[in-house]
Amino acid sequence: MSKPDDARDALERLRAAGFDLGAFTDEQLGLIASLSGGEVDVLLDIKERIGDVHPEVEAHGGLEMEMPMSIGGLLF
Repeated sequence: MSKPDDARDALERLRAAGFDLGAFTDEQLGLIASLSGGEVDVLLDIKERIGDVHPEVEAHGGLEMEMPMSIGGLLF
């Protein structure tokens, strides 16, 4: 189980990386806040990888797309 400082750290790290956490309920935020440092690292790594290929995908499609990043959108 994560400590209170770890919970704040998880949410702060995700927000700082550009994840939109505003649509989540308090219960969902509590669950996200309980992620371990390693689990947050995985989310941040996936987001970075998607960001690395996103411009390439846009170029092939000929469309500019805005890519909002939420944890729900990332996982589902």
